[in-house]
Amino acid sequence: MNRDDALVRRIRAGDSAALDELIACYYPRILRFCYWHVANRNDAEDATQDTFLKLILHLDSYEQRGKFSSFLYKIASNVCVDYFRRSRPEPANPEAARNSPDIDKIESNDSFAWRLRNLPEEQKSVVILRFAGELKIREIAEVMDIPIRTAQSRLRAALRRLKLEYLNEDRSEK
Repeated sequence: MNRDDALVRRIRAGDSAALDELIACYYPRILRFCYWHVANRNDAEDATQDTFLKLILHLDSYEQRGKFSSFLYKIASNVCVDYFRRSRPEPANPEAARNSPDIDKIESNDSFAWRLRNLPEEQKSVVILRFAGELKIREIAEVMDIPIRTAQSRLRAALRRLKLEYLNEDRSEK
């Protein structure tokens, strides 16, 4: 049994220290994921809190077959999609990212975050899960409930589109 599954067992047994440990382990990663998804620090923090609240509420539905992180990222992905649908967020503030100890690993390249917003939702989610969530293609397929080949093709299409946008921007600046 791995560490995450042991923590889940302890949480189900009522151990609040195990919950604190699990949240401490995943909070920075989920915050970074949410930040890239909603591109607004306040919404990212709210989405992160909602993700852990929904985790607590739905922890009984977690089956220890796959990776716990995939289960958690699936919750975070659904929460972020809901946040994005509710309001179109402002572009990320690079100063806020630089001054935040919780978001120290987020690249402050606003233009990249802005380009992500222009991708179709399914492509954007794959890119964010791959690079912000640092998940493997297999895990992304599990989180998004799609075949592995579909996850691969969405990632390739998104990266191709982002590359074309960068190339077009470079040509227009010259």
